[in-house]
Amino acid sequence: MRKEKAPRLPSLQRIYIRSTLVVLLISILSLAIIIGGLGMKQLTAFAQMNLQLVARSTAVTIEAAVFFDDKEIVAEQLEHLLSDVDVVQARVTLLNGDHYISWKSEQATESSRVSDKLIHWLLKPESAPIAMQQQNIATITLWPKGERILLFMSYGFISLLFSLGGTLALLILGTRHLHRLMSKPLLELAMVTSKVRTQRDFSQRVSRSKIAEIDQLRIDFNALLDELNQWQTTVEAAHTELQQHAYSDSLTGIRNRSFFEKALHRAVERAQRQSSELSILYIDGDGFKAVNDTYGHAAGDDVLKALAHRIQQNLRATDLVARLGGDEFCILIDAAESAENIEQLCEKLIAQVSQPITLPDQSSVTISISIGVARFPIHGGSVEELMQAADTAMYQVKGSGRNGYSLP
Repeated sequence: MRKEKAPRLPSLQRIYIRSTLVVLLISILSLAIIIGGLGMKQLTAFAQMNLQLVARSTAVTIEAAVFFDDKEIVAEQLEHLLSDVDVVQARVTLLNGDHYISWKSEQATESSRVSDKLIHWLLKPESAPIAMQQQNIATITLWPKGERILLFMSYGFISLLFSLGGTLALLILGTRHLHRLMSKPLLELAMVTSKVRTQRDFSQRVSRSKIAEIDQLRIDFNALLDELNQWQTTVEAAHTELQQHAYSDSLTGIRNRSFFEKALHRAVERAQRQSSELSILYIDGDGFKAVNDTYGHAAGDDVLKALAHRIQQNLRATDLVARLGGDEFCILIDAAESAENIEQLCEKLIAQVSQPITLPDQSSVTISISIGVARFPIHGGSVEELMQAADTAMYQVKGSGRNGYSLP
């Protein structure tokens, strides 16, 4: 089955920072527009009101000169009153609409600059009636210069930018700190999960988080790992026990036929590759049926246990003994041993087994064994041939009086 490849996804850090920055920029721009719009509206309202006050005070000042038609005085008064205020132009118009007199600031230019267009868009001219004895005789109209309002707006805009920039910087630092608080435990959780999945290491644990919800997740995840660790220990113990039962003889505790046959197959294959030798000793108890018939099957089981124990006592750690069934045993000597060494081992086993065996009722029995020996590759080149040769040799001993061995 083909393993599905995980798609390449953006990291939590990238998603969090990107979404946070988008939200912050939208929020900051919205706030800047709102604050800037409100500030501009207030400033323009203040400038418009100031321009209206200047128009009224100018109308009051020049009303006498206009009434007596003294344009020179009117011009002087306009110059004196408006030269220091934020007015670029003034015009006096009679009630019938005729132009009476005009005044322009020395700094007045063609309205081609962007700032002038902005001023004309933000501020409107203001008019005030010129009255004498409660009768209107003319109207004065003032056009704003707008330099001060632009200066105030510039200062306000720069201050707003600094304020918003500082706010944005603080928010970014705060979100990064929050991201670290959130991403660090989640990344650790992902790393521990990966180790548990790939290495089956249920001893891994997630460290404590400073966020309550994530820390609760840590507690539940660690508790789950505890349960999985306990479950793995139980399964491994059960597997070991099952394996022990599967390859061990339940009565004697030594290996059984299944384990021996698999071990012999591996040993023969290795000997074939390495052109080495090995030997097997096929052992059968003599007169074991008489023990069962005389003392009972429980006593027979005790004799089998003692027989297995005595055989195992005379072997090396590298040798393997197994019970094939009943009172039949087989020994694997996975090494190149001389015929003399094999004969010495057989004599040692026969002598050890022939010692009396004390039963639980304090009675004793004496048994003997017959041993058939087969060597690889002399007596066979396969497991079947070796087992057949050892079995035949053992029956030769049985036929010639038992309690001995045969090494063809």
